[in-house]
Amino acid sequence: MLRSKAALAKVGSLRTYASASSTAPTVLSTANGIKVAATEGHPDSPLASISLVINHGSRFETASTSGAAHYLKAFGFRNTQERTSFRTVREAELNGATLTASATRENITYTVQCFRDALPYFVDILGDIAAATKFSEHEFRDIARLVKFEALGARENPQARVIDGVHQAAFRSGLGNSLYALESSPVHTGDAVRQYAQSAMQSGRVAVVATGVDAVTLAALVGESRLAELTNEAAVADSKAKFTGGVHQIYESAAPVSHYALAFESDPSTAPALAALLGGQRRLKWGAGGASPLAKLAFSEGFAAESFSFAYSDAALVGVLVSAPSSHIKAAVEKVAAVVQTSVAKASPDAVARAVAATRLDVAEAQATQQGIISELSKLALGQGPLASLETVDSVAASLAQTAAKVFSAKPVAASIGLSQTTAYVDTLGF
Repeated sequence: MLRSKAALAKVGSLRTYASASSTAPTVLSTANGIKVAATEGHPDSPLASISLVINHGSRFETASTSGAAHYLKAFGFRNTQERTSFRTVREAELNGATLTASATRENITYTVQCFRDALPYFVDILGDIAAATKFSEHEFRDIARLVKFEALGARENPQARVIDGVHQAAFRSGLGNSLYALESSPVHTGDAVRQYAQSAMQSGRVAVVATGVDAVTLAALVGESRLAELTNEAAVADSKAKFTGGVHQIYESAAPVSHYALAFESDPSTAPALAALLGGQRRLKWGAGGASPLAKLAFSEGFAAESFSFAYSDAALVGVLVSAPSSHIKAAVEKVAAVVQTSVAKASPDAVARAVAATRLDVAEAQATQQGIISELSKLALGQGPLASLETVDSVAASLAQTAAKVFSAKPVAASIGLSQTTAYVDTLGF
């Protein structure tokens, strides 16, 4: 790939981080403040990926912009001042590339998976998305139907609603904001999305991460694209996440199955290992699903209990999602709470060893997938946490038992959906 001297001159300070991959990921800062992170991967592989990551997910929405992040995600790869969406999709197909858009509570990400020699073209595509999307009203009408469909799909998924609810209970606003544009969203025009995009597309909030290319080459390509036009004029300090605690209940008296999420405040670095210590995930095709007390309890009692963790830049949640017949949900939650207090908060050395082994496997598996690498590079570039590694897991393992005792003895937050008369209240669970 061609690198111009002018573009290379714009590259700022260089930092290199340890990684399990064949080449360590490198983070650069361009002249206008965009972070660029890349790892070359295996030299014999022709595959590459590139992502535009915007640190302006749903946690940054206000009452007047609720749902805007969902709409902004859906505007990815649409009409720009340089290209129509038809042209973008057709040329992506001719290159054998895959285009995807995704959103979390912190980031909106547009990703292209392609061959290495097509990277310069797709850097230009991502630059157009950032600086030249039209946000036309006729496109907004089409996008609104897609957004509504995705929101309805989430609404029909009770587990997704409970996870949304437990975030609201834990954080209220910010990280408590829904991932989806709800029916009450005040966003009704393309211009409203444009205004949200203007606050999102600040160079200090944007990162470009890639695999299959070195960071210097990538930084040069970014410097030659419309991404170089971004500024950071509207930079303001973001408010920190605040764990408030509470309960979020959704009453559906006709539901034959109820769902209940019990969550605890945690540190982002320890949340995955604590979730593994809870041990609700099924790692065996047959049998009780695992050796953990929680897995054995769910198997013997005939309900589902899956642990979860959500790690963000400045906060984390770890907990258990319980699903049971509505007539038995209260008893199921009470038994799960008892196991958390008696077995997980007082974890044995064997339980800690199993949790560490499971977490190590999850980290290694993520490092072996393109999606996992993109996620880690995004966190690294935007300063949302250290790169996950086996060494990090091992450092957490030394004090995991003490951490579990502290986290799982604190008062949790809860969210439920189902028959209200059989819902367990947090203050009755003994925490």
